[in-house]
Amino acid sequence: MRRIAAVAMAAGTLLTGMAAVSAPAGATVTAAPSAKAPAAAAAAHNWTPYNSYSNISAWGTYTRSGGSVYVKGYLADGKKNGWTACVRFLFTEGNTRYWSRHKIVGVDRYGNEYNYDGAAKVSIKTSSKYSSHLYVQECGRNKKTGKYVYGKSKKLF
Repeated sequence: MRRIAAVAMAAGTLLTGMAAVSAPAGATVTAAPSAKAPAAAAAAHNWTPYNSYSNISAWGTYTRSGGSVYVKGYLADGKKNGWTACVRFLFTEGNTRYWSRHKIVGVDRYGNEYNYDGAAKVSIKTSSKYSSHLYVQECGRNKKTGKYVYGKSKKLF
């Protein structure tokens, strides 16, 4: 019986890995839902950052449930222009801070990841136990220098 369970788990892992390899550049592959999913009764609120940069868009929803904050949404880049689109969130609890940054990542045919520059849309997801305040801001990563630039921060709660 233990062998069957091990084979089933390995097959599930292999299928998830194959989905990640076969996904288009910049796509996010999500595994099975985790046990930390927010309660269905929690009200979802929309979020969008200030529109600081052209050709970069981000939007989605967040929920507060059980002392945690759950964020999900989308990040989109409008065109190839030398910048990789990104968005970051700041979760706070007292004086403690947690940053979560998401960018569009491509995967070449050899499985190597790179910062994608071009038209793309990916899903994003994050969560934190720091639930006093949540901020969001657009950002971009310069393909030549590798440096990030950040737009104006927007307080969501």
